[in-house]
Amino acid sequence: MEYRENHLRGEDGTLLEAVPSWTAEAERFDRGLAYASAVGATIEEAWARLRADVEADRATTTSRIRLLRA
Repeated sequence: MEYRENHLRGEDGTLLEAVPSWTAEAERFDRGLAYASAVGATIEEAWARLRADVEADRATTTSRIRLLRA
């Protein structure tokens, strides 16, 4: 989870509103990397959107991964 605030400012620079933004991410490695990311105004909204994307198979998959030994 990552939290950010998008600051909306007036023409004179005065802070008018701070809009919360949560980003949820998930990844899975199974013969390739599958990952998904979703943004919401609350933690619950971000997780719900992420889960919906994963269940609808809207994750991005790539097979171009290099694993390096430590």
